[in-house]
Amino acid sequence: MTFIDTLRYESGDFVDLPRHLERIRATALAHGGHIGIDLVEQVLCSSAPESLELFRVTLYYNREEVLEVRSIPYHKGQIQRLRLHKLPEDFSYRYKYADRSFFLSVREGLSSEEEVLFVRSDGSLTDTTYTNILLELPKGDLITPSQPLLKGTQLSHLLEQGKVQEQAGLTCEDLRRSRRIYLINAMMPLEEAITLTPNQIIY
Repeated sequence: MTFIDTLRYESGDFVDLPRHLERIRATALAHGGHIGIDLVEQVLCSSAPESLELFRVTLYYNREEVLEVRSIPYHKGQIQRLRLHKLPEDFSYRYKYADRSFFLSVREGLSSEEEVLFVRSDGSLTDTTYTNILLELPKGDLITPSQPLLKGTQLSHLLEQGKVQEQAGLTCEDLRRSRRIYLINAMMPLEEAITLTPNQIIY
């Protein structure tokens, strides 16, 4: 089984590298393997782009070793609409699998300005195909679903800082009463998040 990890490379450094390395280690262990984190770091650093531009670096690995590192200059997407999509009952993306065929199939036919927000059968919100979501409440507090499909490194960082609070059972009604919806991931920290309003959600 192959996994991926996506890192932000900026001004000659990997952003939040220890958190990514810990996720890689934990993923390998959870699947009965062991991967040398020092070696992973060496491979990443030796494969780093020779540029100070902003890059998206994707590490491909299995439970024992690094398979490949790919780097591309990063350009943030321009999402203007979110479409709700119901998840299959048994769907799980607890670990960052390289096989993203499910997400690709759901996105098929959508424009580059549209993104999917997944909802469980009980109506609870999760993630988009590539970001965690934050909801800004009327008083300015930021909340996020307590059970995302995958808790990203940026979300973990914000939770640890106390800037965001987890809340169970967030639904479409919470989307409607939000001031803003933020889409975040390792490439899009909060200050660079894609920001939408409730009237940009397609129910």
